[in-house]
Amino acid sequence: MYTTTLPCAIPEALREEFSKRLAYVSEGLVEPRLEDCQRLTYQLRNGFEHQASTISAHICDVAEKLCANPEPAAKTIASRAKFPTPYAQDPHISLLAQGDLFAFGRGRYGFGPRMTALVHSFDARIQQAAGQCGAGARTFPSLIGAGALDRCRYLKNFPSSLNLVSHLREDHRVLQDFVSSVQWDGSGLDFASGSASPVECLLAPSVCFHWYEWLRESRLDQPSLITALGKCFRYESSNLTGLERLWDFTMRELVFVGPETYVLSQRDKMVQVAVQLLEEWGLAYEITTASDPFFIDNYAIQAAYQQGYELKYELLVPLPYSGKKLAVGSINYHQDFFGRCFSIEAEGGPAHTGCIGFGLERLALAFLAQHGHFLAT
Repeated sequence: MYTTTLPCAIPEALREEFSKRLAYVSEGLVEPRLEDCQRLTYQLRNGFEHQASTISAHICDVAEKLCANPEPAAKTIASRAKFPTPYAQDPHISLLAQGDLFAFGRGRYGFGPRMTALVHSFDARIQQAAGQCGAGARTFPSLIGAGALDRCRYLKNFPSSLNLVSHLREDHRVLQDFVSSVQWDGSGLDFASGSASPVECLLAPSVCFHWYEWLRESRLDQPSLITALGKCFRYESSNLTGLERLWDFTMRELVFVGPETYVLSQRDKMVQVAVQLLEEWGLAYEITTASDPFFIDNYAIQAAYQQGYELKYELLVPLPYSGKKLAVGSINYHQDFFGRCFSIEAEGGPAHTGCIGFGLERLALAFLAQHGHFLAT
């Protein structure tokens, strides 16, 4: 067991984020536990003992940068405190036992008929709400070009979650060598790394990036509002836990692009849409200011900026079985960031953008955690 005394006390509000970031300190770091606000205990895998001092220094670096500038207190703009039922069991247990959930591997699950129907019902209702708002339907691929993610700085801001896509090079000898030497070693494919192609695409981490790329170098004559359903892919290491945090998940988004006044009015409308849906589903919830999990060194500055200007609201649903609050969606206002990155113009200047996204698997989990429907049958 190793112990590191942190250079600063981790505030209660940042402890969950600190724990998530520890997953990326080292592959050798195991079972980190914050014993108090300034003392972390952990173990190291065999073979990493000689890196103990380096790993400890990296832990301190993460803590220091996370706490560099305190975030403003979160602001709740809507909430419902009452739970619909006294149900408090972990839905995963019943879902697995009844064959409505199958674990294929870390962060990868399959759904049986009833879970599939539940997820589809949530999407159908959100899609109906999108249609009532006048959103046109779009379909996007699961792959996204590396150039698109580079233009909006995603590659540098969120490197830990990236999923790179490659293929074997178009070379007869490379293909023959691969076939003769490739093997599964129990944790990954073992093959010559030089046989893989350069990375042209990644698995898309979000749905809305495709729409900004679609509108790239365009001038909008009128604002744009669309909806799309897509698979999103974010690698989160040891943070991948049940349906709460998946490697790939399904997102229904509404994306709005145009001048500032239009986007802000749509953002306010989406808050109303979210409240209507969460109330309709009978969920206890909070809609609260939040920030993205930036991986960059000036995380604290970026997060404080987002919180201070209320650029991100999270739809938080408490999970009775764990006491934690699960973000089942978010409402985001990006100002003119994507308008500048993708050269989208509206009313003589860079377009402003915003979106609301619902994570359908998380929404289903939260619903079952509070309602307990069909779990006891």
